[in-house]
Amino acid sequence: MEGVAHAPFNAALLHTVAIAYPDAPLRFHAMPSHAQAVRQILSQHAPAIVSRIDWQTCSPPRGRSVAARWASFRSLLRTMLDRQGRTLFCSISRMQLLQLKWRMRMRRSGEVRAVLHGELDLLDQPLPSLWHPFSLNRVLLSRHPAALRYVLLGRSILDNIPPMYRRVFQNAGVCDHPYHFAAPSPAPEGPPVFGIFGNAGDGRMLESVVRSVKATHPSIRFRLIGFVAPTVVDRLQTLVEDVGDLPIAREAFIDRAHGITYALWLAPAASFRLRASGTFFDALSYVKPLVYTANPFIDQYHALEPGIGLRCETIPDVERGIRQLTEEHSASTFAAQQAAILRLRERFTPTAQAKALATALDWD
Repeated sequence: MEGVAHAPFNAALLHTVAIAYPDAPLRFHAMPSHAQAVRQILSQHAPAIVSRIDWQTCSPPRGRSVAARWASFRSLLRTMLDRQGRTLFCSISRMQLLQLKWRMRMRRSGEVRAVLHGELDLLDQPLPSLWHPFSLNRVLLSRHPAALRYVLLGRSILDNIPPMYRRVFQNAGVCDHPYHFAAPSPAPEGPPVFGIFGNAGDGRMLESVVRSVKATHPSIRFRLIGFVAPTVVDRLQTLVEDVGDLPIAREAFIDRAHGITYALWLAPAASFRLRASGTFFDALSYVKPLVYTANPFIDQYHALEPGIGLRCETIPDVERGIRQLTEEHSASTFAAQQAAILRLRERFTPTAQAKALATALDWD
């Protein structure tokens, strides 16, 4: 990773590892810009742990070609695995996983763990991609080193692994996505404002919802806390506030997040079966009750705390829910929803996840 990509997750994971193994020396390898981003986040949330970590920087690939990236990761593997210690990859690409498995089969190494992220969605794609040497299907189904164990970020992900890969993940560890949350802030005053976190893509679902709601309730406000594809900016600008096609600065993100009342979470049916949702954690972080389309990842937590928001089976249900929340919004109801979110947030803190992560890593 470079820069801030994955930095919030990696900082929270590193924090969780430090708590799970309080007496172990820790070494974190990353590119310079990413190491700086992770260190900055940890300095805010766990300053005492920063000095425990041996911060090692890696040289970036000498170019963007496959050959350059292959050579760069091969060098890192040599550095990491030759030490015969315990190695945890906070994330790993298909190509990197293939390299890792090859090297672990050729040379003896210590116990290795790898967190798998959104690329698992590719397991739902048609199998003809198997011909490609870096297809996830082919990489996962290749011979598995005994010392390698995968870590998945949620029980729902393991439960939804397609049957042909169940054997691959029979020994996988599971923990919840650790997270550093923002401090709670007072509820915004005035009529509800509905916000959309992150990358809204082509904006089609958002546009459909907003146009339908505004047709009957034109005063309801929607706000983007992220960005959309350039091709839809003009269409959405008259419907949604703060529409743009570029990721926004952290300060702007925080300001907009505090200014909304409810968080919209929209995705096609059957989405988020094999991946965690960062925008779900954004909503929890800023204590914004959800209006979301049903999916396995959020459903598992909604079942624990139904008060965190409104579960909707269909887009028309989302539209009806927005109108209903606007008409029935009250300080007492909103406070109860925020209390439910704060209770659920405790589950994802590094302190709460330390034991689950230790079990998932199975290093003891």
